[in-house]
Amino acid sequence: MRNLKVFIFSLMLYLALVAPTAEATVHFGGQITKIIGCINFGVIYARLGPPRGGPYIWSPTITKTYSFGPPSHVGQWLLGNAGPSYYCIERIYPLTVHPGLLILMMGSSR
Repeated sequence: MRNLKVFIFSLMLYLALVAPTAEATVHFGGQITKIIGCINFGVIYARLGPPRGGPYIWSPTITKTYSFGPPSHVGQWLLGNAGPSYYCIERIYPLTVHPGLLILMMGSSR
């Protein structure tokens, strides 16, 4: 069990230092079709549908969030800019990791 904790900590540290190195900005917008609360750093994973969907990750420390707050439920609309690749750890055992783009700036519907 101790080895698993060391592995998880090492993985999180590696991803935190290496993953946010990209500088590209992606514009996105769509309705949430899947949302997951993650155990790493309080981030939220949101999969968006059309028109510019995909997997995106909201962070409480990095994302500039406008009036209606962070992603909260399926059916909510999001619009914003995303940057480097990031990750969401849903569970430690069995290890379930969801990759996505880190949301840099976001507005949402209620």
